[in-house]
Amino acid sequence: MLTDLPLEIQIKLIQMVPDSNLKYTSPHFYLLYNDLFYHKFIHDFGEESLIVILKVIPWLVPYIKSLDSFRLMNRTIISNRLNLQLTSPTNPFNVQFIKDSWKYIYSIFKNKRLFAEYQDYRIDEPSNYIFNHYVEINRTYLLSYKKTVWLSPGKYNLNTGLAVKYGHGLGTTKFEIKYDNEKINFYPPTNINDILPKNQFCFLKIGEFEITRGKNDENSTQKLKKIEITMEEIGLYIKSGFRIYFIDISQPSLLFNEYDLLFYTLKETNYIYFINIFLKNLYKAINFVQNGGCPDNSSYSCAPKRYGYGNPFDLFKEYEKSYLKDSTSTEANQLFEYDDDKLKEYSNLYYNTKFKRYFKFTTIYQQRQFINRYGDYQIDWNTDDEVVNADDDSKRCEYDKEGLKWKIPIIGEL
Repeated sequence: MLTDLPLEIQIKLIQMVPDSNLKYTSPHFYLLYNDLFYHKFIHDFGEESLIVILKVIPWLVPYIKSLDSFRLMNRTIISNRLNLQLTSPTNPFNVQFIKDSWKYIYSIFKNKRLFAEYQDYRIDEPSNYIFNHYVEINRTYLLSYKKTVWLSPGKYNLNTGLAVKYGHGLGTTKFEIKYDNEKINFYPPTNINDILPKNQFCFLKIGEFEITRGKNDENSTQKLKKIEITMEEIGLYIKSGFRIYFIDISQPSLLFNEYDLLFYTLKETNYIYFINIFLKNLYKAINFVQNGGCPDNSSYSCAPKRYGYGNPFDLFKEYEKSYLKDSTSTEANQLFEYDDDKLKEYSNLYYNTKFKRYFKFTTIYQQRQFINRYGDYQIDWNTDDEVVNADDDSKRCEYDKEGLKWKIPIIGEL
């Protein structure tokens, strides 16, 4: 029996099996796989980041709980085997939605999704509209955005979620990543206004970058790097006719890196399908705590405390509170009182609403490679579900059939 082998060998086996598929063979290996993400969390982010988790539990637990709409059975395998309860008098990590969910917690800290906020964007007004969850760009020469986040060393993709009506001026936008003495610039394709489809949600890859540890970091307990992200207009062209939902920093993925995808698109623009309210609240809390009590908008001057010592309740008025039992309350402790029925209803809408996706690859070769492996996504895109012949199923695209990979931070493997 594999379970009779020494623990060190079992761990090596999990890491050697492609995509860690050994975790599906038994509850024992599934628990071990989950525990390894806890150790990976400590290794990549440091023990100081455990303090961050403790401070953001009121926002972390509702988000992890919302994932039960598609992973309830998998989570309860761990929870039941370990006899986890909702609270613990001795160990705040030894509870449901934390100890049974380390790979999802790891993915939250490894990736960052920067949702649109009023205070982050500098644009001409009143011709532009900044709503609660996205920014509408309409005839502006001024466009500036700055954000500060913490990331662990590694390779990343820089992406953005947007919708284009007619799209003027996108090609003269500069994206910049800055940390330590490093500065990395990205520019969208000059013909971006022409290649993006109109009136559809687009998830566009801007570029790739790598964060490295310096020589002075070798003896430091701080394993994360403070990153400043800037988006700004560099030309004299008017910007108009597009909507920004978020900027996304994610781990490399099979779709964007192995198959060199430029963007994918959905026939929908309603923000409720692209802005995860619980994840937005969670990242707002995490960024504030990691920044030592300073806003993540680097345009504001602030004297931060130590990493991890910000108080997320200081931002209580800025969180989306429509899913609380009492959404009109001004008391911070109401954050613990989420309405479970509202949470389940929202989670089912967000995670279980499926969309057809159209993929735009950089080269025809990569497109053919993808179709040969996963099937032809163009059949799905151009055919109504009601008239699809059963004989055509083998030709249809099998990639991410549940439509979940783009809705949650990339998990990656051990």
